[in-house]
Amino acid sequence: MRQHLRWAWRVAWRGKHLVLACLVLALAPTILLLKQVPPRFTATTSLVVEAPEARDALADRNAFRGFMLTDSVMQTEAALLSSPMLAHRVVEKLHLDTDPEFNGSLRPPRPFANALSTLLSPTSWIPREWLSGPQEEAKPSASMEKDMGRAQIVRAFLGGLNVQVQRRSYIITVSYTSESREKAALIANTLAEMYLLDRLEAGFEDARRVSGWLGERLESLRQDVAAAENAVEDYRAANGLRRKDDRQVTLTDQQLSELNSRLVLARADLAQKQARLDQARSVLRSRGNAEATSDVLQSPLIQRLREQEASLTREMSDALKIYGDRHPRLVGLRAEVNEIRGRIGAEVDKISASLSNDVEVAAAGMRSLERQLESVRQQANVAGGAEVRMRELERQAEANRTLYESFLARFKREAEQEKMQRANARIVAVADLPVGKSYPREMQTIQIVAVLALMFGLGLVFLLDRLDSTVRSSDEAEELSGLPVLGMIPLHRGAQRKPIDELLRKPRSALADAVRSLRTAITLADAGTTRIVMVTSSVPKEGKSFASLCLAHMFSKMEGRVLLIDADIHRPRLHSAIGVDGNRGLVQLLRKEAALDELILPGVAGNLDFLPAGREGNIAELITGPAMEAILHELLTRYDRIIIDTPPVLAVSDTRIIASLVDQVIYLVRWNSTSRDAVRNGLKLLQGSGVTPSGIVLSQLNQRKHSRYGYNDYGQYYGRYNEYYSE
Repeated sequence: MRQHLRWAWRVAWRGKHLVLACLVLALAPTILLLKQVPPRFTATTSLVVEAPEARDALADRNAFRGFMLTDSVMQTEAALLSSPMLAHRVVEKLHLDTDPEFNGSLRPPRPFANALSTLLSPTSWIPREWLSGPQEEAKPSASMEKDMGRAQIVRAFLGGLNVQVQRRSYIITVSYTSESREKAALIANTLAEMYLLDRLEAGFEDARRVSGWLGERLESLRQDVAAAENAVEDYRAANGLRRKDDRQVTLTDQQLSELNSRLVLARADLAQKQARLDQARSVLRSRGNAEATSDVLQSPLIQRLREQEASLTREMSDALKIYGDRHPRLVGLRAEVNEIRGRIGAEVDKISASLSNDVEVAAAGMRSLERQLESVRQQANVAGGAEVRMRELERQAEANRTLYESFLARFKREAEQEKMQRANARIVAVADLPVGKSYPREMQTIQIVAVLALMFGLGLVFLLDRLDSTVRSSDEAEELSGLPVLGMIPLHRGAQRKPIDELLRKPRSALADAVRSLRTAITLADAGTTRIVMVTSSVPKEGKSFASLCLAHMFSKMEGRVLLIDADIHRPRLHSAIGVDGNRGLVQLLRKEAALDELILPGVAGNLDFLPAGREGNIAELITGPAMEAILHELLTRYDRIIIDTPPVLAVSDTRIIASLVDQVIYLVRWNSTSRDAVRNGLKLLQGSGVTPSGIVLSQLNQRKHSRYGYNDYGQYYGRYNEYYSE
């Protein structure tokens, strides 16, 4: 975890300039835009909504208080507050159609804002002829244009309105945002007042409508009551009937009542017996077991026969286990079982016949009662027909009278309440002048933009770091190659000064100490057995020639005779760095055009001898294994240490030929420049030739950046401990 955090910190620190650039590029236009946006102020007022009164004209209003305020009701009231109808009334009252904030035609032109909005609008990127239809629309009339302009003003007004219902309460907050403090507070308070006025007017209108309907209905009911009472009195007088309170119960009525009761019981008894008979018949029709009916199950005889049948069945089961299927004992038991079952069947038939007889008897008794009842009813109809009609007329008159009285009481109550209407809502907090602006929230916006820009910058830095395939530390080089890092050579900034002069003039510099450390690593690694050291790299311009020269110079100061060979015959560079003639050298020696003593330049830097590469037009297939082996064998007799600068591995094949002849191969990788794929492919080619480099050397190391980025390898100390080096 600590390593991951350290890696993340190093990556972020390396890309701090990119992160700062993202912050600047994001904050600068944001601040400029915030300065251009006019400030807005928000004023808020609060209303409490009470339970609306009952709208049923026949119900009591007080019975509905506190039971009609639900979430849907509160949302409906909030929608009414933000409705275009109420907004239009506020616009007309405050004359907002003459305000440039709401009427776009009165605003002064803003070229910058218009250009920005046009640029950000996707429809502006599409040609106008693509958006227009095949036929141009007719030009609207003057009244239509006026209505459209009014609708745009209402939409602009609603754009600054915000209505919210507070949770678990009956409070509605109305907030309005405007460019003026006074205007925001005025609009919020006016909107609340217009809402209360609208509710009050709606209550008055409902009361007037209910009162009018009740008045019309009362007149009709009054006429119905009068007609019904007159009909009762006329019928009573015509038939000589007494009033309902004077009536007495007659003998005919008693007989009629008693016969009705008996008939009800007879019908119930017939229905029960008929149901039992229908059940038995239904079982028989469906070929079911009639013995399962309730009457059969309750027969004592059938129960005894069932017990005998069960007993014989058990005996037959036991006998079947002992005797065979045709044993006389089993045959006898089966005969007894069949006999009992036959008796059961006969008994069931008797019970079914008994049920049928019971039904016929019950039906005959019911018909007799019906005939008696009909006879008594005919007698009663003669005497009570008039009374029945009379009772019907009285009930009708009583119902009309009750309905009339109810409507009359309601009409009086509505007439009184029409004079005492209330809005059922009130303002609990008026909108005061806002102290601070609500938009734009500069600090919050700047903080959000800064955080987003920082996240974007960091994400970009980490993305670039992942996309960057160069080698920037010894740990990365070791992980990539699997070889130890022998040294790190700092970047040589003295472009006008030769490397040898640099080492001679500043023997205690960071460059000299780095080359000295490389020499020490090679010396400790070979244990005195390595005499030929080859320096190569993956691609050109990685500093192998510079490193070879410096390394050879350091060996010449410690050992006896040291020879530096420029084996890069394709692009020789060492003769220029040393300042000698490089026209004749290894090429002529391979072609056997000159002797070895004629080509070696002795004492180019102290005890260091130099064999240039030489120049020749056609050098293809010039370096071969036997020829180079012979040359190196002869040189080993003269020198204690031989340093060979070879071409890049990926450029030509000469390097792999020479690598198979040397004792030690030093592989250079340019810091923060050479790609990982190039290093990986170069090492793969060498290993395919049977050569494993002794180690990796990071060249052209930028000490300041390496130390500042904190790669946590020893190369960073070249930049930290400058007091140990003399310039």
